[in-house]
Amino acid sequence: MSTLMRVRSLYGRFLTLCGLFAGLMTFAVMCLVVTNVVLRYLFNSTVPGTFELTEGALPLIIFLSLALTQFHGGHIRVVVLTQSLPVPVQRVLGIVAMLAGAVLFAWAAKAGWTAFAKSVAINEIERGSIRYPLAPVRFAIFFGMVLLTVQFLLDALTLALGGRLADAHGDEVEP
Repeated sequence: MSTLMRVRSLYGRFLTLCGLFAGLMTFAVMCLVVTNVVLRYLFNSTVPGTFELTEGALPLIIFLSLALTQFHGGHIRVVVLTQSLPVPVQRVLGIVAMLAGAVLFAWAAKAGWTAFAKSVAINEIERGSIRYPLAPVRFAIFFGMVLLTVQFLLDALTLALGGRLADAHGDEVEP
């Protein structure tokens, strides 16, 4: 169990770096949009490509932070039916839910990989006031889905070995 906690902790650090990058992207988009608004208001001019750059940044912001949110237990959980069940049953249902999440997002990762590979093959380009390749954006979607799949698997293993997961109230994983 201690090895799993060590792996989980190291993985959490990596996810934190991904989340930091997503946060920096959010800040950059905010600065770009504010600059665009101010220029439009003061000089009736805009920053070329603001829409396209914002559109391209959103998948990076979203998909690189999903696994970190799961790591910290920040996703919505509905426990109306399970909270009154015995703890062992809750644990089994938690494992099943984590494995179902892993399967779902592994499937999404496969679809993301297919989209990325197609984007590379056809040299897909964002068309608008500026042009840039869409393959990195498609890869970020795939990568984010892989990170979330791995996090769900780590969570399932943690529960199966008797550990507790973090919840949205700030509790950390306990061995």
